[in-house]
Amino acid sequence: MAQIDQRPNYCDFMTEIRYAKCGNKFLLQIEELIDWRPINAYLNRKYTKTQNAVGPPAYPAPLMFKILLLGIWYGLNDEALEERINDAISFSRFLGISMDKKAPDHSTISRFRSTLVKLEIMEKLLDPFNKQLKKKHLLTVKGVIVDASIVESPNTPSIIPDYEVADDRSDDCSSEEKEKEEKAHQKYKLDNDGDSEARWVKKKDEYYYGYKKHVATDLNGLVISIHTTPANVSDITEFKPLMEKTEVPRQVKVYADKGYPSAANRAVLKEKKLKDGIMRKKPKGSPISEIERLRNKLISKSRWVIERTFGSIQKWFGGGRCRYLGLAKTHFQNVFESLAYNFYRVPGLVIAQRAK
Repeated sequence: MAQIDQRPNYCDFMTEIRYAKCGNKFLLQIEELIDWRPINAYLNRKYTKTQNAVGPPAYPAPLMFKILLLGIWYGLNDEALEERINDAISFSRFLGISMDKKAPDHSTISRFRSTLVKLEIMEKLLDPFNKQLKKKHLLTVKGVIVDASIVESPNTPSIIPDYEVADDRSDDCSSEEKEKEEKAHQKYKLDNDGDSEARWVKKKDEYYYGYKKHVATDLNGLVISIHTTPANVSDITEFKPLMEKTEVPRQVKVYADKGYPSAANRAVLKEKKLKDGIMRKKPKGSPISEIERLRNKLISKSRWVIERTFGSIQKWFGGGRCRYLGLAKTHFQNVFESLAYNFYRVPGLVIAQRAK
């Protein structure tokens, strides 16, 4: 594995002079606030790529991980990322690459991403980072908010499906109806281009083709856990697998909207000794009680936090749209965007904390 020479040279000296003049304070703040050692240790343990006998040696995993973060933060594809690292002093200094060294090429960046997808370690990388946020009292799990958001595939078939498509959050489909829809989709996709693992879903009379990310955040909107499914999977059925990924202290309230109420989900909360903050649906054939209406109103006041998280990821990083094909790669994207989002929020949260 290639090692970065730590001995300072003339290029490093000039880099420091030029870096002092540049205005990119964000990367400097991240370096000051984040302890990379536990993240680097985990990456080095899991990333076991060996040296290619023909090609150049592999770059250190922590370096490549930071490169992927830069790509998300600044909206750069792999080719543009390679060029920017070679050109921008702030990038090369953040990565620890001397001015006289070239950045990894775009194909190396792409291969590293593919390796992380295969290793399925992205969710585990949330843990050491979120632990740091907890120690700094930036991530405080005094409450958990759960919601889901559609991630559209750019490889949407050009023809709207001619079979019955599930409504978003519909939880009353029988197993026979679900099987019928899946068979229709399998036949449909043979005749149409598109991401074969994505699915159609109908939301407010609009059709979407892609996936759905199920997310749990704290009351600041920082992402705690993520679960990804095809878009036609109901929110209500994915509450349990999402909560199984979410480390929450006992007696914390879990907030969720009307897409989640069920006896099974309330049983999940009871088993984990968590408080029920799930909104109630109106019973069929009768109005909702005044007490439950007021309860729903109180719960809804916390909902904007997770909506802000979804909106910020979309605005800052182009989230809400698949960059790659397939469920595994889309899940990687969802986790990595969430990790980048948590990183991105840190300087602002620290300033707000100090102002109290």
